[in-house]
Amino acid sequence: MDPRSALRQRPSIEQITAHYEQMQKRLLELLDRLVGPLEWAVSAPASRASCAEFTDSDAESRVLESWRAAEPVADVDWPSAVSIVRSITAEYGFVEPEIIINRTGDHEITGNDSYGAVYTFGTSRSTILTLTTGCHLPGAAKG
Repeated sequence: MDPRSALRQRPSIEQITAHYEQMQKRLLELLDRLVGPLEWAVSAPASRASCAEFTDSDAESRVLESWRAAEPVADVDWPSAVSIVRSITAEYGFVEPEIIINRTGDHEITGNDSYGAVYTFGTSRSTILTLTTGCHLPGAAKG
């Protein structure tokens, strides 16, 4: 299948962004309620990037708003936090998270989906949640 056809079969960048934003919202709320309190705030605005693997297309990738809570997740609560993230992200098509760091007071996991999206969830002195989409066409370019 040629790359343009593959892109046309994916949701538009607008659709997938809304999908992932819904996932982020659910994660933030559940993490606050079940392993918090965590007072989440936007730590970086959303941004866009072109897609190197689809150079001859209008495809783009987006970095969604990055979130940060000043409070860390306690070591004793980290397994519960990972369980929450694993469960919710699986509902949105993400695979089993990969453990990047797992030591006392410092934890990080990452996960991806079949479209190339990647999230990072971690805690140390603070707690972070970031998400970058894979490459998708704008809705207007899918036709």
